[in-house]
Order: sequence, then structure tokens, then C-alpha cells
Amino acid sequence: MSSFAWKSAAESFLLSVFLTSIVSLKVVAQSANPPLASADSAMQAGRFADAAREYEAWLKAHPDSKEVLLALGICYVQLERQDEAVATLRRYLKLVPGSAAGHAALGIALLDGAKTAEAKAELETAVRLNPKQVDALEALARVYLIEGKAAEAVSLLRPLVESGASEETQALLGDALIKAGQAPAAAAMLERELQVNPRSTSQIYALTALAHLKAGDMVRAAEICERGMRIYPDSEIQAVYLSLPAPLLAERIGVRIERLQNAPDVAELVAVGRVLVDADPARKTRANEIAQRLLAHATELAPDNASAHYNYGRALRQSGIERALREWEKALTLNPAGDLRLQILIKIAVAKLDLSDFEAAELAFKAALEINRKLPRRNPEAMLEYVRFLQLRSRMEEAEALLNETLGWNPLSPHAHLERAKLLVARRQWDKVVEEGEFVLRTAGEDEELLRSAHLLLARAYLHLNQPEKAQLHRAWLESH
Repeated sequence: MSSFAWKSAAESFLLSVFLTSIVSLKVVAQSANPPLASADSAMQAGRFADAAREYEAWLKAHPDSKEVLLALGICYVQLERQDEAVATLRRYLKLVPGSAAGHAALGIALLDGAKTAEAKAELETAVRLNPKQVDALEALARVYLIEGKAAEAVSLLRPLVESGASEETQALLGDALIKAGQAPAAAAMLERELQVNPRSTSQIYALTALAHLKAGDMVRAAEICERGMRIYPDSEIQAVYLSLPAPLLAERIGVRIERLQNAPDVAELVAVGRVLVDADPARKTRANEIAQRLLAHATELAPDNASAHYNYGRALRQSGIERALREWEKALTLNPAGDLRLQILIKIAVAKLDLSDFEAAELAFKAALEINRKLPRRNPEAMLEYVRFLQLRSRMEEAEALLNETLGWNPLSPHAHLERAKLLVARRQWDKVVEEGEFVLRTAGEDEELLRSAHLLLARAYLHLNQPEKAQLHRAWLESH
């Protein structure tokens, strides 16, 4: 917790830059230049590939057309062609060095490529040129969070939220406040948002609960999780709920199960059943058995509920594969939303892999990838199972290409950077392993599994680089955790 979807924020930013540039573009377009007018329309309609082709053609005859260079750079960012975006925006800035929008766009293009130091310099320039460049401020705040400078991020974001901001910006400020040790302030701000909009995103619910948890109000954290999980059963909210103290969690789950015995409710059956599936992975209790009963009841009450079948399959998977696969395949026939369909397909792919049915596994992985590419908030972590599958099949070039694509969706994903580090280990590129491992340490938050993996990689890399003192620092962390 918590790596918020960078791409959605970038797209929000690019829209404002685009609207600024389009004013200038229309001046040219209205002067009887149909190709440029067509490119303008394509960009406005979100057909960035079409717009890019037309802008490229225009620039062959007019290489110093400033507004077109800016528009083309923005198209490249939207098309996730980061290298071309950076080169084009640098050309633009040579012509217009004082453009705050240009520096902001270049900063985001660099950040999309995980070049945080260069991105920071461009974003700071944009803010210096225009202190009200909202999107540059948000992007710069993200860089500060990567660097562990939460207080600096808060100082940039608080005025934006006070003057009215999107849920995405409020979530970013909430994350920064928590990391800056101001959890009560984060909880108060995010509670106000939930009061105004009870259908806020799952991110808002998860962050609000986390803020209360960090502030020491465990009961309120639990209440927020329970509300959110009824709306978003298959979301990140559950991770916060499962981090509650075990006695409190057991008590609340017991009360919820008792209520369900008296008044069955599908949303609550799914939410509680899902929690029980993940609450005891070592299977030391009857949690999974109870989860199966609850989720089976949910499928009986709501046979067309895809989430109920999906989670029933998750419960069944602990005792076998075939019954779980039947539930997941049933869930797919019920036309689940894209994000849930993605989760189901990944589960099917992994199960088929466990059965050594490599062809079926890859078909499911490919279907999941196509869905992911079309989601408004892409999920890079979901595709890492496919990356590992490709590595297992010794298809390293394909694995690297897919990993680079997922990093383009969220260049700040520590899980994706960890996979990149593993690929670099295979090539014995120890300097780059260190770079990736240190990035994971900075962005892993409290994820113990991520932290352990990063320390293991760094200890190994520093030994190969003949730096035993640094290797020992990471070994010491591993021995004490």
C-alpha cells in the first residue's frame, strides 16, 4: 500500500496540456491546412495514433512547427512511446525553452520511463515557470514520494485539494499525509470525501481505512473496510482489513457471520467469504471451510453474480483445481466487468499452468493481457504472472518486452521493478540489479515480501561487485526480520 495508477494521472495532466496547445493549433488549422485540422480532430477524439501520423507528416515539411511538436510529443506519451515522446518534447523545448507546459509534459514522459531524476528536474522547472501548473505539481509530488520526501509532497498537494481537486489528487494527498506521519489529518480529509460521495473509489476507501489504522483507531478502520468491501469485494480494501490486529479481526468476522445466519445478504456473504479465503493461507483453522459454505450460499442466492462464483472458486482452489476451474469458467460466462474478468483469467492461467497445460495457460494469459490493455486503470502486477510464465518457458525476450510494457503502465510499480531486477541477475548485470533493488526498497512501503526480496537481491549483487560492507548491511536486515 499504496502505488496509485500513474497512467490515469498522466492522462488527466495531458488533457490539460492538450487543451492549452489546441488553442494555438486551431489558428493554424483554420488557415486552410486540412491535414493539421484532421490531426487536431483525431487528437480531440482520443485517436492518438492517427493524430501522430498526421503530425509526423506535417513536421516533415515544417520541422520547426512548435505547437505541432508539443502535440506530437503528447500523442507519443499517450501511445506509451516514451523514447519518441522525450526526443520530440526536447525538440519543442529548444524552440520554446520557457514553456511550463512543455517542461511538464517532458517531465511526465521521463517519469513514464522511470527516469525519476531527470523527470524531477523538468517538473521543478515547470513549477518555477508557472507555480500554478497543477499537473506538474501533482507529478512532482509523486517524485517526492518516491524519494521518501512525504512532507514536501504534502506541501505541494494540500493547496490543490483545498482549492478543489479530483479524487485522484485527494488520494495522493492522503497517501502523502500518511507517509509524513500525519495519519489523523489524512483520515479527516478522506472521511469528508466519503461523506460527500459514499460511492467513492476503492482507493479512497482503502486509504481512509489505512489512515485510521495508522492513527490508532482500529475500529473505525474496520468499519470503513467493511463498508467499502460490500461495494468493491474484489479490491485492495481487503489488504487493509487483513492487516488489522488478529483478535479484532476475528471478533468482527464472528459478528458478521452471526448476522449472516439471521439475514443472508449476497454482498456480505461474498465480502466475508473472500476475507476468510485469504485470512489463513497456512490452513491452520476452519476459515476456508467456512468460506466455502458462505460463498456456496452466495452462488445459490445469486447464480448470476460473477464475483460470487469467482470467490467460491478461490475457496475451492485450496483443496483442488478442477472444481475451482468450473466456478471461474462459470464466472466468465456471466460477463463480469473488465477488472474482475482480468482477475479470473489470471487465476485460470495459473491453474492451467499447475496442471502443466501450457497451451491453455497461455491462451488465458493472452486474453488477460488484451483486457488489461483496455482498462482505464491498468493493472501491471496482474501481468507479472505472465512474465514469469514466459521466463519458465525460456522465452526471455518476450518476457522482457511484456515487462517493459507493464512498466509503461505504471513505472513506479515496485513489483515490476523486482521482476526486472531478476531478469538482470540472469544477465549478471550487477550494477543495474543494484539500481532496481534500491528502487524497490524506496517504494515497497511496508510490504515485507517485497522488502525481503529486494534485500536478498542487493546482498547478492553487492557481493558480486566486491562491496562486502554493503552486502552485509542487507544480510543484517534479513537476519533481523
